[in-house]
This record gives sequence, C-alpha cells and structure tokens, in this order.
Amino acid sequence: MDALIGLSTKFSAQKFAPLLLAVTLFVLPLSSSAKSICLSLSVIALLLVPTYRAEVLGLLAKDWCKAAIVLFCLALIACLWSPASLSEKMLILEKYSKFLYLPVLVAGFRDERTRNLGLHAFLLAMLLTSSIAVLRFRGFLPTFNINPDNIFRNHIMVGYMLDFAAFLSALLAYRQRSIKRVAYSLLFLLFSYHVLFINGGRMGYIAYFVLMSLLILQICSWRLAIAGFLIICTGFFLVYHESQYMKNRLSLAVIEVKQYQNDKDTPVGYRLQFYHFAYQLFNKHPLVGNGTGSFTYYFRTERPVPSWTNRLLEPHNQYFFVATEFGLLGVVVLFAFFLNLAKASWRLDKMRPIAFAMLGCILLGNLTDSLLLYSGSGYFFILFMALCLAEQLEILKTKGNS
Repeated sequence: MDALIGLSTKFSAQKFAPLLLAVTLFVLPLSSSAKSICLSLSVIALLLVPTYRAEVLGLLAKDWCKAAIVLFCLALIACLWSPASLSEKMLILEKYSKFLYLPVLVAGFRDERTRNLGLHAFLLAMLLTSSIAVLRFRGFLPTFNINPDNIFRNHIMVGYMLDFAAFLSALLAYRQRSIKRVAYSLLFLLFSYHVLFINGGRMGYIAYFVLMSLLILQICSWRLAIAGFLIICTGFFLVYHESQYMKNRLSLAVIEVKQYQNDKDTPVGYRLQFYHFAYQLFNKHPLVGNGTGSFTYYFRTERPVPSWTNRLLEPHNQYFFVATEFGLLGVVVLFAFFLNLAKASWRLDKMRPIAFAMLGCILLGNLTDSLLLYSGSGYFFILFMALCLAEQLEILKTKGNS
C-alpha cells in the first residue's frame, strides 16, 4: 500500500510540475501572491520526483550554480559584521535566497514542451495586460478605475516585461511561417505600442531599443544588421516625435538632472542622492562592505535624505547596493555569476537569443533599480534564465544518446 501511495505521489508530481511552472509564468506579471504560491508548489512538486532531484544534484557542479550559491553564502556570512537588526538582515537574506531556486527550476524546464508552454503562458499574460492597458488608454473601459500605466505591476516592472515580451514575439515571428508569423507579429506590435506610448518607465524605453538592436544582431548578417540599426534609430526618433508621453517623461528626466543642485527632491534627484550615500558607505569598508542589511540600517539611522520619510531597502542600483553591503568582493562575485550565466547561455541553441535578451535586460535595469533584490523582477530573471539554461540538459542528453 505504501509503495502504491509513493508511486501515485511521484506520478502526480511528475505530471503536474510542468503545468505548475507554466502557471507560475502566467501569473508572474499579474500577481505577486499567486506567483509565490505557484512557485512554491512547483518547487515542491519537482523535488518530490527522483529524476528531477537527480538533475538538481548534477546541476550543482555547474559554474553558474556555484556562483549563485556563493552569492547567497556571501550574504549569509556578511550578517556577521553587519550593524543591522536581525529583522533587517533576515529580510535581505530572504531576497538572496531566490538564487537557490535556480538549479531546481532548470531541472523543471528540461523538456522542450515545458519550455514552450512556459513561454506562451507568459505571452498570454502579457497579452491580457496590454489589452486592458490599451483599451483603457483609448477610452473603451471608462467604468474601470485603473491606470493603464500601472495595472498589475508598477510601471517599471511592466516596462521590462513588455520589452522582453516584444523581443520574444519578434523572435518567434522570425522563426515561424504563415499564420503563426502574423499572430506573433501582432503581439509584437501590441507590446511595442504599450511600452512606447502608454508605459512611463524611462529605462523601459532604453531597454526596448537595446533588445531590438540585440535581436537584429542575432538574426541578421552584418550588412543587414547595420541597416537594421539605422531603422531602429529612425524608429526611435519617430516614436519620440509621436509619443507625447515618452517625450514628456524623457524631457522631465533631463530637467531634473539639470536642476539637481537647486532641487534635489525629485525622482531623479532622489536616486542621485541615494547613489551618493551608497558611495559614502562603500568607502567605509571597500573590500568586504558593511554587511547584509547595512544600507537599510545606515539610511534609517543617519537620514542622509531628510525629505525621504519612507523605508529604503536599497539605493536603486544593484551594483551600488552590492558594493555597499559586500564591497569589492561582492561585486566580483556578482559579475562572476553574470559571466558564468553568459558563458552557459552561449552554449545554447534555440534559447540562446532569449537568454542573452534576459541578461541584457537585467544588466541594464540594474543601473537604476536593484532588480535582483525584489520578488517580481528577481523571479522574472531567475525563471527565464532557468527556462533557457534547461536547454543545455536536452543538448547533453541528445549527445549522450548519439
């Protein structure tokens, strides 16, 4: 009887784990709570199946996995010299624990069908998001009291997800034929319209054109790539001319930078003040940093920005944040993590462009936000990197059978 129960549990977990992963990617842009629940269930289901557990153990030897574990261990050890309270340390440590999910999720996406299901689940969620945003923006949903720039997530997070969704749609349109190409092209146009004419994330605009340039570079010859870059630049100026919202957002950023000395309490001004304070903290202990949770502690106790009354976990820059808390050692470990991910991504096949798009999006976004720290953006990165890296398991399996 016990054997039958165990077999039933194993079969159920193995059957539903891929579906749970797809549901996780569907709810990722829609709800933080639903994402947390589905992700937890996915990890539990994967670890219940012996074959997945064996895959996870094998992945621990990968360089990118070692770098992820070292990054978490550094955050754990840095608690020893941090002046922060226990709750502040645990809060930041919990943020870094998401890196430990990476090998488990890579094992979960080992089948091509699961990867395709996950990609399309994400695109479906973004289709829902963009459809509601565009309809509200065009005045078709007057009874709904929603901001088209901020429906399910904040405009910054939505911007990056739209950039990635537009890249993914364009790539799939390039790879498909007939009616499927038309469908993916329409998705690309919808996501592009949303991010360029409705969304207010300024880094989202930059990331969009960076990802489109990356796509051109990956799918075109050098001659066509040069022509593509010219088209992208022309497109940027045309959109800037036609999109009043984009023009206002970018112009406001320039004005806030120019007036920084006279008025520091602006969105851009606050960020510059956070950077300056992070740099001061880094200079205190440049080698190993001030410890886990130290930025929050010092910002709370020293109040370097008197007009900022809310709690601040990080300086709105992932690199400054790591340098402040873990010093140069942490910066080296962080970039070693990214470098090993890039090396592993280069060895992929169909997933290679997607992996580099995700890496590029996060590396760029980390300049103005600590994207790895927060749940939505952090798991967005972890889930899609896992989905891409999982192709390597299939490649190795195919080579082993040949």
